[in-house]
Amino acid sequence: MTRELIICVPGKWNDRNDFLRQVITCEPKGRYMFAGMVLADVEAKDHVPLEFCPADSQIPKAFEIAGQGKIPADVLVHVSEHTAVVYLHFPLDLPDQRERILKFTQVVQRIGGIAVKLESAGVSHTWERWFALLSGSPFDVYCAGVVLIGGKDHYYSCGMHHFGLPECEAPRSIPLGEAADLMNRFNSWQIAEHPKQSPGHTFSLTPTAPHFRLSLERDTRHDKEDLFHNPHGIWRLDAA
Repeated sequence: MTRELIICVPGKWNDRNDFLRQVITCEPKGRYMFAGMVLADVEAKDHVPLEFCPADSQIPKAFEIAGQGKIPADVLVHVSEHTAVVYLHFPLDLPDQRERILKFTQVVQRIGGIAVKLESAGVSHTWERWFALLSGSPFDVYCAGVVLIGGKDHYYSCGMHHFGLPECEAPRSIPLGEAADLMNRFNSWQIAEHPKQSPGHTFSLTPTAPHFRLSLERDTRHDKEDLFHNPHGIWRLDAA
């Protein structure tokens, strides 16, 4: 199965023809085209698969949950009023695709897209936050594509497959703020350093901070066909 990074954008387009009209009149006029299931940058000879779908009654709640309290109420109201949804498909490599993602989502935003949700991680953003994160530091890009979730026994990340790396998880016995800091810094370290680590190695934030022993587990939370599934596995951090 070909794994993809998929972006969902609800908007107020009447139909495919209306969406096409908006695309071809987007400034600079004539640079972008929508035909079949492709959104194309004619000038750059670049294109991305795009599905145009009717309104979905589940979209508003999905955006609210995936926003984790960061989507303002007025934006959620606009999302609830959407009349169509588009899905953009990119190769599953966020760092490599970042510029293309910025370019094509900017087009959709300019022609009436309301907000954005990364389907392959389950995280939604306002346009302002989305563009700021993708244009920011390596940690900002990480925050654009990775979300931390509280499970029954562990906190865990979802979205590290966008970087070709395993997720991580930490026990819920760690206070929430400390666990989030630990996981974010561990994942950021993975992205920045691509360390050669093995099960049994330990990790700590500082020489005097608590140490955590690493074990690499399969991602059994998600089916292999699930967009959230991480084929690289999950680094489990247990107190050493």
